[in-house]
Amino acid sequence: MKKHSKQSLTQNTVLRVLSIRIKSDKLERKLKNILLTYKHFENILLILIKQNYNLYKEGKGTNDFSLLTSPQVMRNALYDYESKHSTQVEYLKNKYKDNQLWQALKETAKKLKPHNLTYVIKRVKASFKTYFKSLELYRQNPNLFTGVPKPPKPKKLSKLTNYSIELDKYCSLSFARLERENLVGINLSDGMIYVYVHKEQVKKLTDIDKLYSARLVYDNGSLYLQISYLKELKKAETEQLKYAGIDIGIDNLMAVFIDDETTPSLIVDGKPFNPPPQEVSIFCKVEMNCGKVDKHSVSEHNKHYGI
Repeated sequence: MKKHSKQSLTQNTVLRVLSIRIKSDKLERKLKNILLTYKHFENILLILIKQNYNLYKEGKGTNDFSLLTSPQVMRNALYDYESKHSTQVEYLKNKYKDNQLWQALKETAKKLKPHNLTYVIKRVKASFKTYFKSLELYRQNPNLFTGVPKPPKPKKLSKLTNYSIELDKYCSLSFARLERENLVGINLSDGMIYVYVHKEQVKKLTDIDKLYSARLVYDNGSLYLQISYLKELKKAETEQLKYAGIDIGIDNLMAVFIDDETTPSLIVDGKPFNPPPQEVSIFCKVEMNCGKVDKHSVSEHNKHYGI
């Protein structure tokens, strides 16, 4: 099975998702606890970014947003990896070495898979970018909003109903035991956890040529492993795709144009569905008596229908 990057979508390729429900209570509890740990990491990072920004606004520090939302720099700083970003890494480690939030972030990161954690950091960065864009738009036109946009904020773990973690498809996903044991392996922390897959879904997974992405999804008490893959449309399938334009009217209820050289256009006659002229005339007279239609309009309408 090939594992393709997210830039590999082409015109004749469709993205499909296979959702595997995790039904084992024991496994579900274990995976949910790990998911909550990822969310806990995300909460701490949100608070740390806000703390840094508030100090920056007060003139008591530098704005470290670009570093605190850099997946590479943060991963190397939290796990003490050697990297080409050594200057930036050392800056963060020295500046925040006595910061309780930073220490909590490091302790939480130790329980999680570094490759998956980079996706959480990317999500935090994307959330803040959306906030900044909304804030700029609000300044330009406040009428588009019901209030001032608010920055991303942490959520209580006890009230969490929806959350997902994207898995690194190269390091956190394994199909080695799929065909033999109907098991898919996922690595969220310090080792593979195997999820049972129904035999019908096994067949679909073994037929996948191009893996796109995978994520563990918590949705209102249920857990799912979602695997996205690319499927190339066959020539026959692409030739069957047709585009149509529809124009809605009254006398012609619908005019349909098919954008190819063989299919004729279709016109649906709307006259059988229109009320008889007599009914229209009676309706107009009633409306006139109510003061809503003038006599001239009724007369012109009756002439149109030959009344």
